Order: sequence, then structure tokens, then C-alpha cells
Amino acid sequence: MVKITINGNWYEFEEGCTVLCAAAANEIYIPSLCHHPNLPPFADLPLASRVFRGDRCYENQPVAEDELRRIEGCGLCVVHVQGLPEPVRACQTPVSAGMSAQTDSRVLQELRRSSLMNILATHPHACLTCAQREGCSLEDCSTNVPKEERCCLQFHNCELRKVAEHVGVKEETPRYRPAGMPLLDSEPLFTRDFNLCINCARCVRICNQVRGVEALGIVYNDGRLVVGSVGHTLIDSACKFCGACVEVCPTGCLMDKETHVGDREQWLIPCIHTCPVGIDVPGYIRRITCGDFKGAATLVREKLPLPNVLGHICFHLCECQCRRSEVDDAIAICALKRAALATGDSVLPKETIKTMESGKKVAVVGAGPAGLAAAYYLRFKGHAVTMFEAADVPGGMPALSVPEYRLPQAVLQRDVTAIRSLGIDIKTGCRLATAEAMLGLLDQGFDALLIAVGLPNSARIAIERNNLDHVYWGLEFLREVKARRSFNLGRKVVIVGGGNVAIDVAMTALRLSGGSVRLFCLESREEMPAYGHEIAKAEAEGIEINPSWGPAAILGEQGNVSSVEFRRCLAVFDDQGNFAPAFDDQQRMTVEADAVILAIGQTPPESIPTEQEGVFLAGDITGGQMSVVHAIASGRASAERIDRYFGGDGDMSLHISDRTPPSAWLDREERFAPRSRVPVPCASPEERRTDFRQIEGTYSCEQAMAEAKRCLQCDLRLLITQPALPPERWLEFTQSNVDEVPAVEGIFILADANKKPITIKGTADIRAGLLEKLELSTEVRFFLWEEDPMYTKRESEVIQQHLTQYGELPSGGDDELDDLF
Repeated sequence: MVKITINGNWYEFEEGCTVLCAAAANEIYIPSLCHHPNLPPFADLPLASRVFRGDRCYENQPVAEDELRRIEGCGLCVVHVQGLPEPVRACQTPVSAGMSAQTDSRVLQELRRSSLMNILATHPHACLTCAQREGCSLEDCSTNVPKEERCCLQFHNCELRKVAEHVGVKEETPRYRPAGMPLLDSEPLFTRDFNLCINCARCVRICNQVRGVEALGIVYNDGRLVVGSVGHTLIDSACKFCGACVEVCPTGCLMDKETHVGDREQWLIPCIHTCPVGIDVPGYIRRITCGDFKGAATLVREKLPLPNVLGHICFHLCECQCRRSEVDDAIAICALKRAALATGDSVLPKETIKTMESGKKVAVVGAGPAGLAAAYYLRFKGHAVTMFEAADVPGGMPALSVPEYRLPQAVLQRDVTAIRSLGIDIKTGCRLATAEAMLGLLDQGFDALLIAVGLPNSARIAIERNNLDHVYWGLEFLREVKARRSFNLGRKVVIVGGGNVAIDVAMTALRLSGGSVRLFCLESREEMPAYGHEIAKAEAEGIEINPSWGPAAILGEQGNVSSVEFRRCLAVFDDQGNFAPAFDDQQRMTVEADAVILAIGQTPPESIPTEQEGVFLAGDITGGQMSVVHAIASGRASAERIDRYFGGDGDMSLHISDRTPPSAWLDREERFAPRSRVPVPCASPEERRTDFRQIEGTYSCEQAMAEAKRCLQCDLRLLITQPALPPERWLEFTQSNVDEVPAVEGIFILADANKKPITIKGTADIRAGLLEKLELSTEVRFFLWEEDPMYTKRESEVIQQHLTQYGELPSGGDDELDDLF
């Protein structure tokens, strides 16, 4: 360690650390566009043999070492070092014992402006000096600047802009002359506009020296440095589309094709945020890649009390949003979860269970997915849980109605056993049929009651002759089939309904009848509630789907069904979105049927308590028919509320897996894309339609690891440190700071502890406005103010800028903001 002074203050650093890193470690800002805290120095980057910008190839040419050092980097980080005749670059200068550095002076300011001028000479910059730049839509230009000379859509969040405003743009900066560089937007996920590249080589360094992918390179060509891909395209270059290059780019040269305002994590890692329970999908897939199936299974259990069940019957909406699908095929997220649980599953380690008992007792009525999930999390908080289940087995719909070809009973039993191992008492065969009976549990020593009874009954419709023999209702039919009751459905079966239960009914009926199964529903094909992949499975087995038909009457002879009359459905909902089917009575058809099964929805038990003191609801009864994963999310939310009711913090986060940070190194892999997903083992339609064998099998370890390696690991991007930006002007919202503000016209901005604006206000007296807010506000922590006699106009500009950045009005704004917009 050596001692140095920066701006007259003593600091101690490891010898060899650069002046720039030493300053940054002590929050001393030195402007830079090529430096990044996660990247090795520019000087350590080797030159490539050639790079491509679209079809144009740039060969590396010989260059002297001193010439290369002269042109590399942005040149903005110059500092004075005592004893040296000229300013030096802080990013290239190591600290040494006794060194004295100065980071600001008029000389340095002028040098930095000159370096910035050289950068802007080949980069569009008209917007940087425009008086109307705040809140500008960047679409229409009031000063008629040609579009190619304007800044890009990144402008309001642009690092180059922030640095330029801090350094200052010289008046003699030449007008940008478009160079006609390629804009590449035909490849997945990212655009590359080389008109905006400043050759800082951040993208190359993170791709080559941090990720190890080596898809990008930099060469010396025609007296300048040129960044590009090592192949004609990113796919040819073995790019892994991780997004790290986009993350570190200080301009709009590299940009995501699709961006959203608000929480970046939600759209950068859609697999996590589409999942109702928020499973760490990249995390468990990364563990599978390394062969750590047990670690993957444990990580899944942090969010899923029924992981084996969901590995079989989850509808995996996360796969619809997977960013890999923009490259080729989405990752087989659900199949990988299933493989992890099949290979690495084990009962929860006893040391993960909270040993400190809270002394509180919770009764849970209903041992379906919502109730089991709530019990699981409540037990981890030390609360005693007793469950009351009307059926003879716990599990709810998965146990009673989900067909064996989707979920073998043994799979569900593994999850139930793990939950019971936590010390949860599940009493089966305990039917509490009335609200009074349920509420009576509170008189038996329980401190809270959770009702999670689901929607166990089929919805009924008034249709002629629905009481004929061989007319069945969907849920009851599935339940009795699973209870091993025999059915004689005949050779012609008609199903009415368009949801996932109706699809299960149709596929079950096919296995029992061996004849034809035809499904009719009110909805159009696009409107059917059933998921597309479930419909495709049914059709593959020969089930006929007939959308936009509604049943008018069931016809029969001698007490037995003989046919169903349908009429064309023109619309299911009215203009207000209410369920109000409209029919064309002139279009009718009669379909022969030996059996009819109606699966048009589900209903709750007749008598359920409302939420009240100590009484909570969860699952389907709170928001209509849910998938299993949505029911689990509802159960967890109810557990949080019950824990807070007991005086706890409501935090149900479990940390039972290894939390070692993931490696940033991805390594180069030829032909990473395109690469189709590894097919999930699947029984052929011809074979499976005759019995209840499982349709989908489980990946082998080798198959799972091969599929896991296709993951883009989008989450690694969020682990990249944000570069140091120019100092903010935020002031602490205190009486002393407000007293120093002048009583002038202008605007003020109030922000919370995270420095997110919650009020933007124009006023004729800034100090008076701030004093008023100081007396009333409790959440404001910081403020800014700006003098401007045209404060109404300025307020509008700043609010527009806020909308552009956050996609919403300031949350603490006054009511007149609504009038303003």
C-alpha cells in the first residue's frame, strides 16, 4: 500500500492501482468515456487481425506503439501529477508513493473540451447544444436539424450526453458530417449503429476479456481505431447475445431492439418476472449447465413448495417471453426444472427449518396448491400449521382431477411428503361444508384461519336435456376417472368448452372411448382460454377443435343422449368486455353424440366466509380460476399477510441454496446460434392416445446440460457495475439547505431516498414552495432547484423528461399535473 494525495487530501491505495481507480474509490469524479469499473485498461486490449461492420472488412495495419497509445482511449481523464511537465491520463498512470495528483484546473478543463470536440466531430451532437433538449421527443425538431445530425433515442439516458454537459462543448466544435456507416438491425435483440460508435472499445473488452466470447474486435486501420465483429454477422462471430456489450456502451451505438421504461430487470430477465412466483430461472439453469442438479433443485424450492408438480404441469408462460426465442427457440425452462428435480431432488435439509417457534397457530382449510404453499411458508416463519382437507388425499385439483398422463400421483406425493416433513399436520377427510364450520376453528385455539378451498365444482348452464344419461360435467368427470370409475362413452364424444380443463376432458375421453372426440367452444380459435401448446397436443391425438359454436340443445331418445345442436357464436363479449355471447340462429348444426361432457368453468362451494379479523382467503376463490403456479403465488401472498397480522415482517424469502455469485466468464463456443432446443422426450400421439402413460418424459443429465447451455444468461448483465457519472446536484432536504435557496421564480424537484423524483413543481417563489413541502413531506430526502422566469414552460419540459425516463408522472406530484397533460 502507498500513500498519495488527490486534490490535497491523503489516501492510501495498493501500489499499481491507476489514479483514475483511486479517485473513483473515493468518489472523486474524473470524466472518462473509455474507462469502466469492470473492464481492464484499454492498453491491455490486443488488436484483432480484422473486423467487420456489416459487409465491409477492416484489416489491421501495422502501427507504432507510441502512435497507438496516442489515439487509444477518449483522452478525457487527464490530470496533473506533481513533478511531471504535462498532464497525464489518469487511466494509464499508476499510483506511487508520495504522488500528488490534481483532478481539476482550467488547463485540464480546456484539454478535456478539446478531446470531447474530437469525439463529437465524428458523432451526431446537435441535440447537446439545443436549448429545447430537455423533454424533447426526439421525433420532430423545432430547429429543423436534419435527422442524421441529431442525437439518438438514447439521448435522455445517454452517458456521452452527461459527460459532455459536465465537460462542456466547445463553440468551435465542427458540425457533424454523416459518414454513412452501416446501421445493422436485422440480427436478434440488438441494433448496431456505427455512426454512433466512438471506438471506446468497452464492448470489445467486456466481450473478450470479461465474457471470453471474443465475438468483437478492434483494429488499427487508416490512422484510426475501428471496432467491429470478428465475423460478417454476430451469429458468424459466435456471439452469445448476453447483452454485456450493450450494457457498457456509452452511446446509442449498441442498443436493445426492445426497451421499456421502468424496472429494467423486468424486461431484461422476462423469464423471472413472467413467472408468478419469480423463480430464479437463469440461476437454476446455470447450475444445470455445471451438472449441479441438486443445487438447481434447491434453488427452485426457494420459490416453489410444489416443484415436482410444476415440473410436470406448469403452463410455462416464461418460455413465451424467453429472449433466446428471438435468436432461435426458447429455452425449455419447464423441462429443465423437471430434470433438476428428477435428478437432484431431495427432502428439505432440516437445518433450513426455522427452529424458533412463534407460538402462533394457523388453520388452513383446503390442501390444494394455494393452501399447501401458504402452509409451507408459514412453517418457515415458525408458525404451527394444521390443514383440513375434505378429500381423502391432499393436493387439491392436481391430486383429484389432473389426468395421470400429465401428473402421476407419485410425483405429487414427493412434494406433499416434503411439506409434511416441515412438521405440518394435514388432516384428510375433514369436510367443513359451511362458513360457520370454518369460522369455528378460531374457537379451537387457532390464531388465524386461511380458506383455500378452490373451485371444486363445475359451472352449470341451463341447456335442454342436460339430465340425460351419458351427459357429464367436466370436473366431476375427471375426478371420477381418476378415482378409477369406469365409463362407457361410446364411439362419438362431444366436449363443450374451450379452456384447459376442457382439453384435459377431451384427451381423457379419447383414451376411454377410442372413438372420435370433437370439442366445441364459444370462443374463436384466437380467443380460446386453453394454451396453444395444450390445444396442439390434443389435435395431434386426433381431437377435432370447433371454435365459435355454442350449444343450443342436447337431443336424446329413450333417456339417452343422441346428438347436440349448436349455433354459430358471433362474439363472446360485448363492447364493454362483459360476457354476453351473440349468436346467429340461422347457422345451426346437429352433431351426433354417444356422450356429452360439459366443461365450461368452475364454481366455489356455496358457503365461504368473507375476509375479516383473523380470516384470510387464498387461491381460486380470490380471483377466479387459476393455474397451479398462480395459486401457489396467491398462497404465498396470504402467508405474508398472516405473518404481518401476527406482528412479523411478512418476508417469505427463503435462502436455502448456495448464494455464490455467478462467474462472468461465458467462454467462446462456435455455432452457439442458431441451435434448436433439445427435444423433450415425448410419447407419440398414436401410442399415447390409447392409455394414460405420461406424454412427456424427462431429459437425461446429458440432454439437460446441453439444453441449459443454450441459455443467454441475461441476468449477468445486471451484475455489471454502472460507470461513474458526473456528480449529481441533489441536495439533502433539510431546513438549512432550503434556507439558502433564493426567493426567485423557477422550479424545484423533490426526490425519495433513491433519488427518484416524486414532485416536479414550477413556482413564483422557489424558497416558499420548498418550505411548504418541508413542513408537510415525510418521504422526501433530496431536492434540486433551478431558476427560470418561464417556470411553467420549464416545469412542463422537466415533467416530459421524467415521463420519457420513467413512463409515469412523478408519484408525489400535485393534482394540477393531470390538468397539465
